[in-house]
Amino acid sequence: MNPQNIIVRLGDCCDIIAGKNIDKKKTNNEGLGYPLIVGASDLQAGRFVPSRWCDAELKEPVFSQPGDILISIVGTLGKMGLNTHPNALLSGHVCAIRPKKDVSRQYLMAMVSRLILEAIPDKGDDVQLGFQCKLKPDVLKEIRFTLPDLYMQEWLVSRLTSIASIILAYKGKKEDCLSWRRLIEVIDQERKDRRAYMRETAESLKKLKEMLENLPQDSETISMIDDITSTIRRLLKIQ
Repeated sequence: MNPQNIIVRLGDCCDIIAGKNIDKKKTNNEGLGYPLIVGASDLQAGRFVPSRWCDAELKEPVFSQPGDILISIVGTLGKMGLNTHPNALLSGHVCAIRPKKDVSRQYLMAMVSRLILEAIPDKGDDVQLGFQCKLKPDVLKEIRFTLPDLYMQEWLVSRLTSIASIILAYKGKKEDCLSWRRLIEVIDQERKDRRAYMRETAESLKKLKEMLENLPQDSETISMIDDITSTIRRLLKIQ
């Protein structure tokens, strides 16, 4: 296998659909009307789980299609999930990423979930938290990554899947493979454990950074501090 190493922008291989803000007074929690993708809180275990609906008349509503990759762009930034609901309304707190032909959805999610960590503003760079923390859709369009032929994308995804199989071999039971809900629980718990470990690692790296900052600042030490700072920022952004 020797596919070409083609570098693309996310906006080149996908449609990026920005949603619109919808007045909460026009929504309900009774399942009436279209499901509304409110924000990060609706993206659970990698999929859209609706909590509010809208049956009011809207001016030029924006809809997400089944198979769209959803990503939160307000408040909690970069949380991702897949839409499985037809005619789901897209709020202004979420973007939909719609892959074009010959682009693996699973490969795309793997690439974006990593590279979004670079696009998210750093909390220490005068960025306000809460709903003032936003990621512009145009920033998503500029994310760059390698996009090999479809067969190679699928092969790379299979290698990532092999990592999940190690988790299941170690922490999963044979009975877990008989229920997709149970599989989600096992993998989701492992992800939570890994995320907690990453937070602990970030705290240890902060201490190491402080030690290095107290040393004579030659070019090698400064480079090490920059690398550690970059790693800490990425670890703290993992959702």
